[in-house]
Amino acid sequence: MTFDSIVLENFGVYGGRQEIVLLPDKANKPIILFGGMNGGGKTTLLDAVQLAFYGTKARCSNRGKLSYRDFLRQAIHRGAAPAEGASIEVRFNRSVDGEMKFYNVIRSWRETGRGVEDHLEVTCDGETDTLLGEHWDEYIESYIPSGIAHLFFFDAEQIKELADGDHAAEILGTAIHSLLGLDLVERLGTDLLALERRKRAEGKTGEEARSLKESEEEAIRMERLLDEATQQKGHLDIEVAQILKKVVECEAKFKAEGGDLFRRRKELEDEQHRLEKEIADKETLLRDLAAGAAPLLLVTELLEQTEKQARREIEESKSEVLLSALEERDRSVMEILRRDKMPSGYLMRIEAVLREDREQLQGLVAEPCFLDADDHFAAELRHSRTGILPEVAKRVRSELAIVKKLREQLTRIETQLAQVPDGDAIAARQQELEGLQKQYQQKLAELGAQEAKVNVLFKQAQAAKAAHERELGKDVDQQETHEDQERILKYSAKVRGTLEQFRMATIRKHAEKIERLMLECFTQLLRKTNLVTGLKIDPETYRIELTGGDGKLLAMDRLSAGERQLLATALLWGLARASGRPLPTIIDTPLGRLDSSHRRHLIERYFPVASHQVILLSTDEEINATHLDRLRPAIGRTYQLEFDDKARSTIIKPGYFANHETTR
Repeated sequence: MTFDSIVLENFGVYGGRQEIVLLPDKANKPIILFGGMNGGGKTTLLDAVQLAFYGTKARCSNRGKLSYRDFLRQAIHRGAAPAEGASIEVRFNRSVDGEMKFYNVIRSWRETGRGVEDHLEVTCDGETDTLLGEHWDEYIESYIPSGIAHLFFFDAEQIKELADGDHAAEILGTAIHSLLGLDLVERLGTDLLALERRKRAEGKTGEEARSLKESEEEAIRMERLLDEATQQKGHLDIEVAQILKKVVECEAKFKAEGGDLFRRRKELEDEQHRLEKEIADKETLLRDLAAGAAPLLLVTELLEQTEKQARREIEESKSEVLLSALEERDRSVMEILRRDKMPSGYLMRIEAVLREDREQLQGLVAEPCFLDADDHFAAELRHSRTGILPEVAKRVRSELAIVKKLREQLTRIETQLAQVPDGDAIAARQQELEGLQKQYQQKLAELGAQEAKVNVLFKQAQAAKAAHERELGKDVDQQETHEDQERILKYSAKVRGTLEQFRMATIRKHAEKIERLMLECFTQLLRKTNLVTGLKIDPETYRIELTGGDGKLLAMDRLSAGERQLLATALLWGLARASGRPLPTIIDTPLGRLDSSHRRHLIERYFPVASHQVILLSTDEEINATHLDRLRPAIGRTYQLEFDDKARSTIIKPGYFANHETTR
């Protein structure tokens, strides 16, 4: 199958009649890329295809708890008259018995005095096919069963559910059952069980028949209540996921507009005051240091010179005392020598020697003295210069470094405070976010209550079913006296057993192929052959078991969030390949919350080969200019969904986002 085009008329956000050509212009360019902002109508396109094909069975994103008629009524564009209505036309081609056939499926509806009227028209090769239109549900179910449609038409929320593992087994079980046609087997088993119950009840009369009927009615009633509660839980699951998506988007906008800073304003202001006080305390400490010995650090060389001068003056003082003593000694010596009548020649010689010695000492004390310090001054100065001042310098450097760091922190805080948006400017966005968060919590509470209700109803339904089985089991021998009835019950039970064996055998037979395809897809996406070397599906629970490169079981939580999303994509891709159906693939929000490296894996290794026709519905932040360049060799057509605020309608234009296209 290949989509040729789709025509939307007054559907959702699409006002008027708009046609989109979807046929790739070349076989090697399978991608049709749509770009649109949130709320621009991307998901509406996905809904349109499913609604056109499946009608009441369509899994539309915003249907919620609405009935089918109410949903159709709300799907009419607000600018159109309800009586005018809306329509979706999907044109596609497929090969039937080796011959190419061209189909148009037109689903239209409008408001009348009797409510909403839904009309389906199907044409084949340009001619209306009334028979095909009347049996369209059976036709489309035989070609693309609604149970496996999500393998080909899906969005990131579905990937997220599979990646998180909460609903993976349920989704895989449903898909595999529909893929292998096992839903028909289960339906046949249920029908046989109903036949057995009816046959066993036929022989009962009076009080037994009444009791049996009451137990059967109670079992049916509880089963109906359980189905209704389960469906309601499913709707709530979808609503919770939708609201969570809105919360995430609103949080992103809130952060982009400075919402986080606005929330932290009080915290930032407190931190600013703390830093300012700490800086003031440190500056006081530095001033105290400056009032002590710290200023002497500016004149360390002068202190060293002063110490040398002090030591020299001490030596000079000592030399003066010595010189005075020598003069006195020399006078005494000369007097003694003269008194002893030493010859004058010797006296003159001795006196000259003594005078020369004194003159040399006189040269040492001739330099002027400035300090006139005591003998301890030089030692004290040295102790200050080599002991006290280095410690003061170390303390000053440490405190200055702390002050510098504190000032840097204060500058960052002041910069953040300067970026805090005005309260009035952010109030509307904050109110919107708080409203969505409150709504999300309410829905979570509703979902929790509904899950509890489902669990209670499940137990009650099981109890009612067991009670009914006990009623059926009473006097079975008496009820099965008739040969025909006994034969029916006997062989019906055998057939049910055979059907169960057939179901398990079918799953086991095809499980290996499905597992192999899933593992191939995951390895191709991740390119880490040693991360996961084995993948198994439990045929009873449908839980996935992974084997790591070391041959041991690998828990899902051992994978990163991005790897889990790639695994979920591989599961869907593998199932789609296992179906053997050459169908187009439609992916809404294709890159979800993947990081850049895992986005590149999908862009390079999945999208170009996912199918012969791949329709991507992306925002500008998902497939950006860089991704667009990588995808361009595989892109056949591009469209932009542009929402007109005045007309309250989305217009479809050729080309992707202009700011991305200019990078070509």
